[in-house]
Amino acid sequence: MSSGEDLVRRSVAALNAGDVDGYLAGFARDSVRWASGLDTPLPLSDIEANLRQMATAFDQLLLQEDLLFGGSGHVFARWTLRGIHTGHYGGIAPTHRHIAVQTAELYAVSGSVVTESWVYGDLTSLFDQLEGRQ
Repeated sequence: MSSGEDLVRRSVAALNAGDVDGYLAGFARDSVRWASGLDTPLPLSDIEANLRQMATAFDQLLLQEDLLFGGSGHVFARWTLRGIHTGHYGGIAPTHRHIAVQTAELYAVSGSVVTESWVYGDLTSLFDQLEGRQ
């Protein structure tokens, strides 16, 4: 197993324990995340704000590993984000619905931090589930 794989797993384990700062510690402060459908990358501060909002809006929030492997300074992961919507998120009042959102992410790793990442998935899936359309 590569050190990049260990890094991503440690970061996600922190997030799953409710430790957003621990998750972010695995990322370079100037790292950016490219998200499918967006023309510009998101800075780490935007990622942090969204994660904190999700942590307060969803009980039992868990990023479940479906597949993870790496090599040559990159790690690929397929995740299922799970939780129960118990707080306001994205302008939607609590629905108490269970969510299961699948994404795929590619991480560029240098030394002991993620320097850039790309997330691929249907970003509308979360809102479709919250609004009962799935």
